[in-house]
Amino acid sequence: MIRDSFYDYLLLVKRYSLHTLNAYKTDLLQFQEYCDNSYNLTDDTRVTYPIVRSWLASLVDSGLSARSINRKLSSLKVYFRYLLKEGFISENPLLRATSLGMPSRLPVFVSRNEMASVLHESNGKISFNERRDMLIVEILYCTGIRLSELINLRLNDLDHAAATIKVTGKRNKQRIIPVTPSLIALIDEYIGLRSGIVSPGVSEIIVTDQGKKAYPVFIYRKVSRALEAAGVKGRRSPHVLRHTFATHMLNEGADLNAIKELLGHSSLAATQVYTHISIEKLKSIYKLAHPRA
Repeated sequence: MIRDSFYDYLLLVKRYSLHTLNAYKTDLLQFQEYCDNSYNLTDDTRVTYPIVRSWLASLVDSGLSARSINRKLSSLKVYFRYLLKEGFISENPLLRATSLGMPSRLPVFVSRNEMASVLHESNGKISFNERRDMLIVEILYCTGIRLSELINLRLNDLDHAAATIKVTGKRNKQRIIPVTPSLIALIDEYIGLRSGIVSPGVSEIIVTDQGKKAYPVFIYRKVSRALEAAGVKGRRSPHVLRHTFATHMLNEGADLNAIKELLGHSSLAATQVYTHISIEKLKSIYKLAHPRA
């Protein structure tokens, strides 16, 4: 039922990544299987809103989280908008479909004191691996870039004269992020050690012990171990450092629009969640300090 031309559209026109494409395939094939098993329906032009509503109800009954259900619904909406745009259908059966309400969840971040422990400089000479592991945390915290953006960060993306790095984000959108002289010095020191390790043809800054391009699990483990060693509780991931960057910037008075640009968010709504963290911080200070609180 799901048309292969839709996947070509996502890959070639929308320029979605293979990871995103596979997520769409998983969601849509699940819907296709439901239509086939429950309604003996194999024609996407005959899908109706009651069928979609029935599918969503089955997902709720299965115990799936609201976040996961909304993602599947979003995939389905994109697919039927495509069918309408291409003239396969004359009416979109998902116009009345609405996302499930979700409890608000504030981003997890590391406190300033904890980050000071994480970034504590070791005394004496350190190895290539130790320098690289420290640099991974430094870059993520000092720039707020995503895990995937760090993995793809190349040597020529660093501009020493301008003290900036060029980051390629989602959908190949590029942005320029300022970096501190101390971070540039750390990168240069690391690159000097990297030259004796790196495999031929590898231009990415962060490499594995064998000198190859880093991969997501590799970066995740390095960050998790660094945060754990400093006594950080709860979630310990590269994305936590991204949240920490944004939260600390906002708490120090950075403009919300500036943080949006640094994070590479497409809309301000995605950035505004960090204002809630600051409000929660003010509430805790108020409760501790005010006599009537």
